[in-house]
Amino acid sequence: MLTFLYLENLVPTVNEDIVKRVGGNDLIGWHHCNGRDIDASVYQELYRSVLLNGLSRTKRLYLDTNYWICLRDAELGCGTPDAIRLLQTLRAMVRSREIICVGHFPSFLEIGKQDETCLRVTASLLDELTEAVVIASPDNLLAFECAEYIEAKLGFQLHHGLSVWTKAGLIHNQELPNQISEPTTPVSSNVILKSLIDTLWNASFKDIFGTFEWDTKSSLNPDIDQEVLLQVEQRKKEQEAKGLLRKQVRQNEFLQVVSEQLRPVFTDQLRKWHIQQGFSQGLGAILVNLQVVLESAVKEFRAGTLGRLLPCVAIPVELYSLYETNHFKKAPLLTNDWFDWKHAAAAVAYCDLFFTEKHLAHLLCQELKADQQYGCEVISKPGDGLRKLCAMR
Repeated sequence: MLTFLYLENLVPTVNEDIVKRVGGNDLIGWHHCNGRDIDASVYQELYRSVLLNGLSRTKRLYLDTNYWICLRDAELGCGTPDAIRLLQTLRAMVRSREIICVGHFPSFLEIGKQDETCLRVTASLLDELTEAVVIASPDNLLAFECAEYIEAKLGFQLHHGLSVWTKAGLIHNQELPNQISEPTTPVSSNVILKSLIDTLWNASFKDIFGTFEWDTKSSLNPDIDQEVLLQVEQRKKEQEAKGLLRKQVRQNEFLQVVSEQLRPVFTDQLRKWHIQQGFSQGLGAILVNLQVVLESAVKEFRAGTLGRLLPCVAIPVELYSLYETNHFKKAPLLTNDWFDWKHAAAAVAYCDLFFTEKHLAHLLCQELKADQQYGCEVISKPGDGLRKLCAMR
């Protein structure tokens, strides 16, 4: 399936034969005969509009990987009483449209560490409870938030084609392929792309895991290299020796994020906007605008006044700063910690409820007050989560 090309992080290419294999001749034929004047990008926006309309009327719940494992065990008949009741309640609430669970790319990677038997059960639960609804990948989310920030500070409309929400088939990248591998007419290219959109927007988690022949445990390797983790630990020791306070650490870390993550995306988005405007403000306007948004982001982060803007970079920085200045925690940083920060950034910013483990809940609620800042209730115990859901009914 084409999602495999995306997960390989390659430049997406597609041809008609590939689409026929995943979508069938009938799908290609239907688009050859219907709506040929509708552009592929417009066609994808129709899918996105329907998704956003449905989500606007439903509470959104983000389950971290531990909760998905608990639900898997409940489905296999070996779960705790709370986990079994939680699964029953979630099933009923999803069916009645009271709530929807959502997926995210970090969850996909962690869940993929299971053996085939467990993975098949979890994939079925994902399809049932999320209906393949996912938060955009970290890269796509960063692009959305940067566009949102530019709009807030400069008033430029840059959101076209960007969204927080997508479907499982686009869990790694929601952008359309930028190449057709064989010479085609514009009409045929449009048909192929729209057939691809149909395929990806209707793909299930079982479809995606199936492309790896249910062997994601060895096919994917999401663990951070041990050498990198050792470097982080060494840096923590060096920072401790300097006696830096949390305020100083968070400022330094955010400046690094600005340089490595925000600046390239801001630059690219502003360049595209000025090209579309025919450089009506002059060739130097890009640098002027870039300086405004970068300085504003740094100033607001330092002052704690970003509000709900740029959460996918702000929340991980805050959590990392807590880790680096926690002199009492001797356990080394793990890949799971990085995943936890990614879960938190997406869940707290874009969901109504976040079920996670006790330590992360403490950091988010007690240390950062992120639950109040973003309006997301964070719960750490299955029993408490179950009671919350029952109270919502």
